[in-house]
Amino acid sequence: MISLPIVDIPVNQKEAIEVDLPQWSSPKGNPSSSKPIPEYGLRNYLNSLLPLPLRTGFLGVDSDENPLLFDLMDPRPGSILIISDPEAGKMRLVKTLMYSLILTNPVYEIQFSLISARTSLWKFEYDRYKNYFSHFTNNYDHPAGKAILDEADRVESRQHGRNEGECRLIILDGFDTLPYMDFDVRLNFEWLLEEGPFYEIWPIVIMDSRTAAEQKKWVEKFKTRIIGKMKDHRLASTLSNLSGLNSSTLINGKEFVVQIGQREHHFYLPDSI
Repeated sequence: MISLPIVDIPVNQKEAIEVDLPQWSSPKGNPSSSKPIPEYGLRNYLNSLLPLPLRTGFLGVDSDENPLLFDLMDPRPGSILIISDPEAGKMRLVKTLMYSLILTNPVYEIQFSLISARTSLWKFEYDRYKNYFSHFTNNYDHPAGKAILDEADRVESRQHGRNEGECRLIILDGFDTLPYMDFDVRLNFEWLLEEGPFYEIWPIVIMDSRTAAEQKKWVEKFKTRIIGKMKDHRLASTLSNLSGLNSSTLINGKEFVVQIGQREHHFYLPDSI
């Protein structure tokens, strides 16, 4: 199985005293949990850590108060797929990663290409951090295909030692239209999934559980799959390769699971960004 290269590091306790670390509360909606659920804000929590390495993203914290950090320089996890039922926090997860990178990296280290059917829900980020975005487009117009082809061209250039530079995240918010795009676009996107992370170009896809059930051939192309709340726990187990996963008990909009080694690892999103 593919392990997401997340670094578990203990919180610097001396620094933690000087800032607002997460406050802890009793679990809500998760009676099987034996530990409290973290409540925290992203910015304060990032300030409580030792300075993060460049090109390192933050995903959340686990129940032992450890941050989960995503090393964008390590290609081993391959492309990232985030699956859950609708309104279960997938966008919040990607925004957590996005903000953590923007807050800790200059613009020449990180760039985003965003393709979404819901661009209005990303407009605040785009307006505020426009310099971090190479593409910002809906998922059904010609610019969506162009964004995919541009990133594929960049991978090919880097394979030949050209166009080296910043880490790039191509975020596809919703997968309803890609299977019906031009063949050349689909072929290049599939190639991006396989080759992009080796050249610091990361496809990150948000997919509803219904779409994932219909597009299992595409799901299989993602090495790392992060699962949020899903009522159909059998489907979640199949999609995640975690046979014992009970996705129906995950806290909606807050709790996600990713496979690390041979185990499921739960983590929790911040309550504010």
